[in-house]
Amino acid sequence: MIQAQQQLKRLILISGDFLLLEACIVLTLFIRYGSLNTWPTHIAPFTIVTLLWIIGFYIAGLYDLALGQDTLKLFRTYLEGMIVNLGVAFGFFYLLPVFGIAPRANLLLYFLIALLFGYAWRLCFHRFIMGTFERERVLFIGPVSEALEVHELLRTSSLGADLVAAVVTQDTPEIRMPFTCTSVDHISHDSIQAQQIQTVVLGTHLDEFPQVTNVLYTALFDQLTIIDRAELEEATTGRIPLSYVNQSWFLQHLNESEKAWYESFKRGTDIFLAIPFAFLTLFLTPLVTLLIKLSSAGPIFYSQTRVGRHGKLMKIWKFRTMNVNAEKDGPRFTASTKTDPRVFALGRLLRQLRIDELPQIWNVLRGDLTFVGPRPERPEFVDPLIARMPYYNLRHLARPGLTGWAQVRFLEPTSSLEDNLKKLQYDLFYIKHRSLLLDAAILLKTIGIILRRQGT
Repeated sequence: MIQAQQQLKRLILISGDFLLLEACIVLTLFIRYGSLNTWPTHIAPFTIVTLLWIIGFYIAGLYDLALGQDTLKLFRTYLEGMIVNLGVAFGFFYLLPVFGIAPRANLLLYFLIALLFGYAWRLCFHRFIMGTFERERVLFIGPVSEALEVHELLRTSSLGADLVAAVVTQDTPEIRMPFTCTSVDHISHDSIQAQQIQTVVLGTHLDEFPQVTNVLYTALFDQLTIIDRAELEEATTGRIPLSYVNQSWFLQHLNESEKAWYESFKRGTDIFLAIPFAFLTLFLTPLVTLLIKLSSAGPIFYSQTRVGRHGKLMKIWKFRTMNVNAEKDGPRFTASTKTDPRVFALGRLLRQLRIDELPQIWNVLRGDLTFVGPRPERPEFVDPLIARMPYYNLRHLARPGLTGWAQVRFLEPTSSLEDNLKKLQYDLFYIKHRSLLLDAAILLKTIGIILRRQGT
């Protein structure tokens, strides 16, 4: 129910964007020509521009519903997205002149009108339309500590839900709680109905309380949504908490036979996309070679052994971005590109633009890598990670990628085992939910990160 409401909100926002941008085309033509006689020659190309702009909005993060909580950030993000979109529109009309028009003045006017009315629409959506949705009333059943975590999770999210009550499996706390708190001994169907609960979130260790199962079975007839805490965290954070991961979890959620068609289609897509990138790599290599030679003494390429699919070792190649002998004291987790003294100046730029990754297109063509998947880790780091998390190896069920869900959601530098374990939670989310649609979303988000020069 919570996720369905989120999807509806995004659909309204995207539909509003499309209708408004189409209306801006009409207004632009009317202001310029005093009539709509030129409509037939402009509608098709400008509608394509509208669709490209909506993709640009997604890349910019403008369909993140939490963005409306900060008006200044919303304006800055919208302005940046519109400026990039204007460049895309000029490129579309002047690099692909198939429509026989070069509407420079129209584009600038269209940009200004869409900038004004588009931002006004977004303010209206976040301030008024979002408020028309009824906030979901949530009941939590489980330990007090988990109830507080769920409360904070909902409070800081854009899900539009509130934890209004908790049935705790420990002694009722004496301190004042931000929600109604009762003992598990007093759980009843009537109390759930009285509090108008719509969603029940289940905590851990409920097997010891059979009365909970009995009450929830009865409540199913009220069309309650019942989820566990892991599902809630997936919906709000895009990752799977490791405390819920065990052998049963993998058996329940990772049926690899169901992914066979997806893997086959994805492999074909990888080859199709890798071919133009291979030509781009060949084109850029002489320039990058010259710049690296001028910036730092040493080889042009740098190779590393990584752990690939099913634990198979592979060698990947990159343009060198670190000084020679940067790891003379042994391998260590990556620090921030901006502060890592091992990375020379040009190397920082190559990393931020992801140009250093281009030689790995060869690994994609070979089948070692895919465009989207968990990033392959070095074997020196895998063993200590397995020691901390016995199921870490199962991230190798999926073919590793050039970019992944963890890379677009966890932008901080990976400087410790703890950071890698946090990334593992995102990797598990990807492995569970991987699909062509999710892959496309990750690729678009990666483009946005590169344009903003974020990440490590």
